[in-house]
Amino acid sequence: MTWTEEQARALIPDAGTLKRGQELAAPARWQNLGRTDTAAWGECKGSGSKPYQTGLDLTAPAFKCSCPSRVFPCKHGAGLLLLLARQPQLLNSAEPPAWLQEWLEKRQQTQEKKAPKTAATAGAEGDTSPEPAAGSPAAEEQAAGSEAARQKREAQRHARMQRGASELETWLLDVVRTGLAALDQQPRAYWESQAARLVDNQLPGLAAAVRELPDLRHQGPDWPARLLARLGELCLLVRTFQRLPELSDEVRADVLQLVGVNLKKEDLLATQPAVADEWQVLSHTTNEEDRLTVRRSWLQGQRTGRFALVVEFSFGGQAFATPLLPAGRYAGELTFYPGRVPLRAVPGPLTFQGLTPATAAPVGGQAPAQLLNDYADALACLPWLREWPALLRGGIPARTPAGGWQLQFPAADDGMEAGEAAGPAAAADSVALPLLCDELAGWELRALSGGQPLTVFGEWTGRGLRPLGSWPAALHPLTA
Repeated sequence: MTWTEEQARALIPDAGTLKRGQELAAPARWQNLGRTDTAAWGECKGSGSKPYQTGLDLTAPAFKCSCPSRVFPCKHGAGLLLLLARQPQLLNSAEPPAWLQEWLEKRQQTQEKKAPKTAATAGAEGDTSPEPAAGSPAAEEQAAGSEAARQKREAQRHARMQRGASELETWLLDVVRTGLAALDQQPRAYWESQAARLVDNQLPGLAAAVRELPDLRHQGPDWPARLLARLGELCLLVRTFQRLPELSDEVRADVLQLVGVNLKKEDLLATQPAVADEWQVLSHTTNEEDRLTVRRSWLQGQRTGRFALVVEFSFGGQAFATPLLPAGRYAGELTFYPGRVPLRAVPGPLTFQGLTPATAAPVGGQAPAQLLNDYADALACLPWLREWPALLRGGIPARTPAGGWQLQFPAADDGMEAGEAAGPAAAADSVALPLLCDELAGWELRALSGGQPLTVFGEWTGRGLRPLGSWPAALHPLTA
């Protein structure tokens, strides 16, 4: 199994640990290095007399180190993983040491003994209060009291949320009535005060949407039109939320997620069907704010072809709950959040199946016309859709006359062989999709393609494609 540095970095969420691990990813710091298909190990020289014994279980993956750090991976584990990715030939021993073998065997035994958690019983540990007998008047009275209290809390919360939505609607109408020119000079506090009121009214999703509005100013010559469109979307969401009881179950689920009412993971797993498949990780993106790291991972089912977005959080440099590797393949189940356009999912137990070769493009792929049709259908179901997964095959990165980047799909002439240059008529009929990327990313795509077609995965926003992954690919005939 060959590891890339990108895959190694994906397992090291803490920037400080990554930096220190890079310093330790030097051959001079290690001794007794070795690896097999499922494990890697080494001894890292530290300040003490004994080196730190560091091991990697490459099947999970997981880390072990004899250092006193409570962070996993520690800097020694990070250094060993980076060394494995950069110079795998240095790990030339094939006989695992006894301490590593013992750890791997314990991990195997633990995984075999894992079982689903059983439901708590009336006699659970720590609960010594007597429970009324089922069906007795006391039990019925207790259940009725609990349900009444829950309904009261829900009614109070709903009233507060509706009050916050009404205040936001009034604010949005005032903004439009005043005019976009007046927004140009508004300080950040103007937007933050409105967002804070929404948080107080338990509408964090709407608060996040308001905080994004000032960033649209002066982002391109068409920013007034885009800001006005975003204000309109927000107003539509508010008015839809105000009619929540009239909505279907799927639309209600979408709207509640958008305003910030998330379904608990345990409730999701208990009420929604799981989708079993072998899932390939197509892309990773991370965003850091203070000590919180948010990771967005797009996966694709190899049998179903279904896309899934897994969003996970890491606080203070801790490892993510699901160790997803770029290009990794995992067998298991994902449970999708309900809605008319279900994309976000929660992973169940996943079994690592290995890494996909860097040159092996994902299964499937579509033409631009099919992408736009699918996006239009999804947008009709969910008007607030921000991005749509797109796997495009046969596009060539090229510059635009304005200096930006686009993905060009040549139209094949009749009788033209694959890879043959298209004639003038075909070039005139070619389709191009804008790429939302910076200069460096555009040139990297161009260098990877060498002027030949690529398979590109990304997020289609309605304005362009944000590329997240790319693979060299031969030009295949596609149906529009």
